[in-house]
Amino acid sequence: MELILHIGMGKTGSSAIQAALLASADRLAAQGAEYLGMWFDMLDPRFRGVQNQDQFFSLPPEEMARSADVLIEVLRARSGTGIQTFILSNEALSGKARQIKPMIDRLREAGITLRIIGYARHPAAWLPSAYVQWGVRDKVDPGPVQPYAVKARKLVHWYSGLLQWHKQMGDILEVRSYDQTADIVGDFIKTIGFELNVPDKRVLERGEDAEIVMRALFNNRFPKHVLPAVFDQTVSRNLVTVPKLEDVIEESFDYSETDLIIREQAALFDQFAEAFGFDLRTSSKSPPSKPEMGALRNRLFDVLLEITLDQAQRIRRLERRINQLETENTSA
Repeated sequence: MELILHIGMGKTGSSAIQAALLASADRLAAQGAEYLGMWFDMLDPRFRGVQNQDQFFSLPPEEMARSADVLIEVLRARSGTGIQTFILSNEALSGKARQIKPMIDRLREAGITLRIIGYARHPAAWLPSAYVQWGVRDKVDPGPVQPYAVKARKLVHWYSGLLQWHKQMGDILEVRSYDQTADIVGDFIKTIGFELNVPDKRVLERGEDAEIVMRALFNNRFPKHVLPAVFDQTVSRNLVTVPKLEDVIEESFDYSETDLIIREQAALFDQFAEAFGFDLRTSSKSPPSKPEMGALRNRLFDVLLEITLDQAQRIRRLERRINQLETENTSA
């Protein structure tokens, strides 16, 4: 049996690779392979999810080695269906060589063939992307969102994770260049030797700049770790659907086809002139011009500021009323 571990690094196309693996269950099965997912929850359900994976990585070396025995039994049971290669993809593994080595050693002792695949990216591109992900979107540090110059000096040490894999398990590790391939999923497919279904939609987690600013402002309010889902559930479930002001203006104030619309309805206006004795089209009229973007933004800011202050007063009155009712109920 063979186990392929895709270990990241994060922000090197891991989400796209995982999406392709997830979409390829039937195709992989036909080739004698199975995608196990991202987590080691096949060992214990408590290890499932990003919020629980630290429980797995924090296992003492003896327990980590024993967990390999459980994994071997799982793989052997599934190999009865003709599956001989298993794939697990989790970018967090790139920094966990020391923690997971006891498991790797036990698996190899049991005759499991191990392949470790990682990707690395030019730091000038990786550091800004990683900062947005783990400095803003998923704020892992306590306190306010740290400036890029501070956080990036911590993130740059993540490259040492792959070096630890190289030092401890270099004979089964292959690190590939993210920058030297135009198609990360295609490169991964070539590397593992299995065909995958590639989703049409590109997997993106970064978001647009306006969303990043909003997430930073929002996450500054929390003293501890803030997962991206907190912002998603509180502020907006999908900012991708928020229209751009420029597009709304273009759709709402583009009067360029007014003359064409009038000409298309010439019969209607002819009837109108015959009925009422005057032709509305005889005078020279032009539709209004588009509003100036800067002036419109400023006016919208005026309106939003007034709405915000009014809502703040209303919320405060509601809070006072709720506190009053709670006091009355307590007294009763």
